[in-house]
Amino acid sequence: MRITSLVALAALIGVAQPMTAEAKDKVFALVPKAMNNPFFDQARDGCMKAAKEIGGIQCLFIGPADATEQEQVQVVQDLITKHVDGIGVSAANAPAIAKVLARAKEANIPVVTWDSDLLPADKGLRASYIGTVNEQVGIAVAKQAIALKPNGGSYCIQTGGPAAANMNDRIKGMVETLPSDKWKQVAGCPLYNNDDFPLSITQLTDLLAKYPKIDAVLDAGGAPEMEVKAYRELMEKYKDRLNNKDLVMLFVETLPMQMDDLKAGLSHGQVGQRPFEMGYKAIYLLNDLTQGKSVPDPVTIGLDVCTPETIDTCKKQ
Repeated sequence: MRITSLVALAALIGVAQPMTAEAKDKVFALVPKAMNNPFFDQARDGCMKAAKEIGGIQCLFIGPADATEQEQVQVVQDLITKHVDGIGVSAANAPAIAKVLARAKEANIPVVTWDSDLLPADKGLRASYIGTVNEQVGIAVAKQAIALKPNGGSYCIQTGGPAAANMNDRIKGMVETLPSDKWKQVAGCPLYNNDDFPLSITQLTDLLAKYPKIDAVLDAGGAPEMEVKAYRELMEKYKDRLNNKDLVMLFVETLPMQMDDLKAGLSHGQVGQRPFEMGYKAIYLLNDLTQGKSVPDPVTIGLDVCTPETIDTCKKQ
């Protein structure tokens, strides 16, 4: 049930705690778009490491069970009501999260965003953004497409939620980098899957059936590859086209199952962020903010650009 995360929140911070060292810990909440996405698991691990290093801090990793924008808003509202010591959020719906973060500002709860930022007009509601320059992510994907298909062709962008600022910036980077005289996006695209992994497979299946000669699929996230078995079964049907680079598949992120796809020739390139660093740095920034220190904005984290030729060396250790 989706309320699981809210139950966990109540259990963790909604009841009186005995006066122990643990009870005096600062509670910093790291809120992902969804708890079922392995990308965010790495951010959780970074959060936990930072909390342990600093000491006296609890990393509360809490968010929607699935990628549900309204539930993320509710989780953040509850965190503000419980008056946690700081909040780091990856905004699934930038305008909706901004409305609730106005309450955090009124309550003097420091906020940082990570992975996905607020819209420019709302950036005063958070102290800093931690993550990649998402337009550069899209540019890196587009450059891989151009290198693989210098003559261009037809393509489709698949992405997450239409109100996610990070996804929209990636799309912008892709579209503006691909020469419009050589590259044409097919009708019906971009495809928005709202980070629903099974839906992304259905969309991809239908797309490849509808456009059997499409030249490239550029994914602003990695949703289809999260459905490991289904994605591999689908791509095996197009193995000859993939081998010949007649059909090019490019994705964002470099999670283990995605690198396995790259090794198996079921994708042609991965542009990876570094979510561990995002979670790690979010806690350090929140701790500084509670101590009245100023923090940099933004905190930019680099990219890992992986191809079959660089697969063994492309990821930052």
